[in-house]
Amino acid sequence: MRTYKTYYLRFESQEEAEAKLTEVEYRHEEQYHEQIITEGESDEYGNPTFDITYGEELLTRVWYSVTDQVGDIDIVGDIWNNDGVYDEETMEVISPPTKKDGYYINIILEGSLPEILQSYSVEPQNPYRVFA
Repeated sequence: MRTYKTYYLRFESQEEAEAKLTEVEYRHEEQYHEQIITEGESDEYGNPTFDITYGEELLTRVWYSVTDQVGDIDIVGDIWNNDGVYDEETMEVISPPTKKDGYYINIILEGSLPEILQSYSVEPQNPYRVFA
């Protein structure tokens, strides 16, 4: 039976998190041109045909995945305190909730957390989000 450990990571910012995940090759990106599909003329049997062209703008697709072992990544991002104040009748915001310090990412791994990420590991008493 496989066993996994969840690591809860807290970074100062999204930029720092992305830089560290890139260092350990858990953040990936590729550039591509948007695919534009338009309906063309019908074929000789009356079936629709489609024309494919590509946009000129170069776009970037970003994704996160564990590549060196069995595992997964959950980008939690910003976490907000439950301290917002709302009008009970209209539900208008009187005082918005405040943001907790940090940018959060959960990683579940069959093996060890890469050394580069170990200093960002925290042990929350009540994790905001967990792997099922």
